[in-house]
Amino acid sequence: MIIKTRSVNFDSDKEILLGILERNLKELPHIRRFDWLYRNNPAGHAWSWFAYEHETKKIVGVASVFPRALWIGREMKLCGQVGDFAIEATHRTLGPALMLQRATFEPVNRGILALCYDCPPHDQGMSTFRRLGIPANCQMQRYARLLKTDRQLAKYLNSRKLLVPVAVLGNLLLDLWTLRRHRVKGLEISFHPHRFDEEFSRLDEQVGGGDGIRSRRKAEDLNWRYREDPLHQYSVITARRGGELQAFVVFSISDQDAYIIDLFGFVSPEVGLQLLEAVVEYLKKESIQALYAIISQESSLFPIFQKAHFYYRSKAANVVAYAQSNNWVQTLLSKQPKWSFNYVDILA
Repeated sequence: MIIKTRSVNFDSDKEILLGILERNLKELPHIRRFDWLYRNNPAGHAWSWFAYEHETKKIVGVASVFPRALWIGREMKLCGQVGDFAIEATHRTLGPALMLQRATFEPVNRGILALCYDCPPHDQGMSTFRRLGIPANCQMQRYARLLKTDRQLAKYLNSRKLLVPVAVLGNLLLDLWTLRRHRVKGLEISFHPHRFDEEFSRLDEQVGGGDGIRSRRKAEDLNWRYREDPLHQYSVITARRGGELQAFVVFSISDQDAYIIDLFGFVSPEVGLQLLEAVVEYLKKESIQALYAIISQESSLFPIFQKAHFYYRSKAANVVAYAQSNNWVQTLLSKQPKWSFNYVDILA
């Protein structure tokens, strides 16, 4: 059976696209997120490709590229993130996966995007890239900070009567161990419940791109991601000095766990610690057991999370980038630049 690929038309092919996603990526409510993700991104519309049987025209797989504006060195470039990669169970072999992976390179080869990157969550997901001879450019790592001991102790104590007093003592000892009394003079920490405005765009410009790779964080990007997401709610805490925005942290809550989604700005150790502690102080008023973060292996944020009592848990996604050969972006990638990526950068 010959397999080919073709572009997806989001008007005429929408129902087919949603059908294959709902059958194969069941954990997401694709209908609710479709317009937001595929059409309303401030960086531009998405691209998608079907894999299909040439003889029967049956659709057997799909892959998409979502636009992302990235600072690459000191230049702002339109790039893309590969996502919603799904293949029907009857066709989960390397052949269709390779064809779809190559299809996602099309906007790069046409010069529309400077690069595209994929985020395979485990070594098995690297199989297509190994076949294509493309190595991982960055390793994301998962860290965690324990906020309460109740859930951990429940794994070992069967008695509810015993669990309650032991957990009270455990939580008290945990608070004493992680207590920080130092506050940075002149630093104003506050919640930001509103939409993002031009001061966030100015912060993105002021931080600039440096010598590595990071996502743009203009107001329109942040509003789309954190205020218009139809599936998730996010909380934002800012750090200001003399009224001027210095940095911000974004976090979300899911059941008994919370997640640091983004930490950005002029994040000195003092500012970063104050922001993370503000998150912790808020979460301790809730029934949150643990706070997680995912950052790139070479991130400058690592020592800040370490001082804030976050501990390494496991490897997370690989970041694998593709750029046209013999251009300056590919040359930069070959020099292994630092990827300043947070959890937000691997979310679809």
